[in-house]
Amino acid sequence: MYNKLILIIIALTLFTACKKSEADLEAEVDPAPQFDTRTEIGRKQQEMYDRYGIIFEYKWNRFAYAPNVVADPAREEDVLPYIELLDEVFFKAMDTVSGPGITSTKETPVRILLIGSGINYGGAESFGEATAGQAGNIQPNRLTLGGLTAFGAIVRAKTATSDANYLRAIYDAAPNSSPNDAGLIGFVYHEYTHYLDSKHQIPKGFETPARTEYLRGSNQYQSVPLATAIARGFFIPYGMQNEHEDFATYVQTMIWKTQAVLNSTYLTNNATREKYRLVTRYFENLNIPIDNLKAYLNKDSVKDRLMQLKRKYE
Repeated sequence: MYNKLILIIIALTLFTACKKSEADLEAEVDPAPQFDTRTEIGRKQQEMYDRYGIIFEYKWNRFAYAPNVVADPAREEDVLPYIELLDEVFFKAMDTVSGPGITSTKETPVRILLIGSGINYGGAESFGEATAGQAGNIQPNRLTLGGLTAFGAIVRAKTATSDANYLRAIYDAAPNSSPNDAGLIGFVYHEYTHYLDSKHQIPKGFETPARTEYLRGSNQYQSVPLATAIARGFFIPYGMQNEHEDFATYVQTMIWKTQAVLNSTYLTNNATREKYRLVTRYFENLNIPIDNLKAYLNKDSVKDRLMQLKRKYE
């Protein structure tokens, strides 16, 4: 009888304990960032945060990457024109082609870090791995964009050829970036593609047509002529490093070249045609059709606004 009584007490205790509800979990939410809206840069940072939920950073913090990383911080005089350039060639372009919902809530990183030149891994200016931009697995929710110092000089230049040089830097050959193909637009969308890669991975089967041609862990691509790279299934020799760079260089080339040039120069074998098809479908599935994006970026009205931006900062 005593043993039964003990068992009944234990059972009642367990039953009562099971009926107790756990305290509701509460997520820790960081407070909204504060910008110095007394300054033009601060007001633009606030505007971009309010519109897209994106934090633009430009004060260098090496511990965001690794203690031995060095970089030239962005100069304040170069920050505002660069953000306005990005607003024109990326944010407004994406809004127009895909709709604000895609840009502001679904397919953009939370932070964009701007730097003067590039990031150097190795702890000294003269050695280590250097890069002008970065996105992807190292910092999956941050896009790092460099080259502000060189671009600032191009924006402010006032010579007989400065307007042409400015548009060339935006559309054809970006200063201080490698590969410089497709200018600032190509550079930005190349790095943005790495962000998409980290979030969605590369298109399924993309690496298959040229799987045996990747030059992994080497700089051999630097000696490969463009025609040879294309014949092996690549759009830019830089893409021969691995499938992730290959994917990003396909995107920057597809935004850069007209369809006629793509057909005559790049889509000349089964490998490039198949990879082109996969990239096109990938972006269509994200509601970011590349052909529409390219058409928008090449509108005269967009180029006019870019020239107005240069006049503002000359």
